[in-house]
Amino acid sequence: MVAYAIKANGLPAILEHLRAEGIGADAGSLGELELAAAAGFEPSRIELNGNARTEEEAEWSAARGIHSVNADHVGELDLLDAAAARAERVLRVALRINPGIETPGHQYVATGHDEAKFGVAPREALEVWAARERWPHLNLGGVHVHVGSQLMDPAPLRGAAEQAIGLARAAAARGAPLGWLNLGGGFGVDYDGRAEFPLEHYAQWIVQRLADATVGSPEPVRARASSAGSGAGAPGLRALEIVLEPGRWLVAPVGVLLSEVLWIKHRDGRRFVVLAAGMNDFIRPALYHARHRIVPVTPRPGAASAAAVVGPVCESGDVFAEDAALPPLEPGDWVAILDAGAYGAAMASSYNGRGRLAELVVREGRIVRARAAETPADLARGRASDVLA
Repeated sequence: MVAYAIKANGLPAILEHLRAEGIGADAGSLGELELAAAAGFEPSRIELNGNARTEEEAEWSAARGIHSVNADHVGELDLLDAAAARAERVLRVALRINPGIETPGHQYVATGHDEAKFGVAPREALEVWAARERWPHLNLGGVHVHVGSQLMDPAPLRGAAEQAIGLARAAAARGAPLGWLNLGGGFGVDYDGRAEFPLEHYAQWIVQRLADATVGSPEPVRARASSAGSGAGAPGLRALEIVLEPGRWLVAPVGVLLSEVLWIKHRDGRRFVVLAAGMNDFIRPALYHARHRIVPVTPRPGAASAAAVVGPVCESGDVFAEDAALPPLEPGDWVAILDAGAYGAAMASSYNGRGRLAELVVREGRIVRARAAETPADLARGRASDVLA
């Protein structure tokens, strides 16, 4: 199953489109579970991630019989088992392991190294699988790995997959064969126009690696895309379901942030292009030091020169680019910040009293407003005066 990571962009119009294309949903909270259900995803096409499981999430997942829950630690299993018992279901659960793999890029999106908050030690996972009878309402049949985000080199992903396959082999040797491998996401996006993530090569490697592997029997493992369970084909051949969790890779390239130019300022030979949009609308450059290409919607004649592209928020970190090469611009012009479809609106806020932007989608050649902009009046209506104590 390919399960779209809703955290990248949870706009209902996007979720509905991906669901219609046969994609599953990867939720990371109760809110994202509800978003997936509202967009029409069948429970069997929804999985749940997260390192701080709540009782509400467990109850929701068990009551509906979702595809699987990726458990982040052993203590969570008692919570999930109790919820499944109340729902009179057997809930599918994968254990997320911490593979101890370093990844390049920003430290905030590196999730598989030794100091990361996610996952259990591989040896602990083997102990749980060997004692799975302790949780009679759980199908503890999966292993989950996710080492980070925005990876352009598949080497860390291959390393994590090798560990997952090795654990599946070890679990089978101990009499606890697994049914599915969740290899996470992290596929990078070509933000600077230089190189793309080699997705086809990585996919071919997964298929070949599984074909070469043996998981507790002399027969090769055969990957399949449908539900996991019993073996298939020749005697001893076990089919493993593969789950992938792309988010950014699916939506970043198809989104742009459009903003009006409010002012052009020159100081000591430096040009500042001041936009209406700010870090509250698109925090990636400020939070991750991410670089996005910026282009004028309607270029004016003239040579390009360096410009600092900044927003209106009262912070020096409200900068989209320090040295973007841009042609002449004037107030009233519009620019497009490219590849902004992931972790843009999803991470937006009303910081500095600036409401969230409208969101538009192109559907069958027509521009549709999928979410209205927040106004100052909307922000003022958020006041509450309930006496709680």
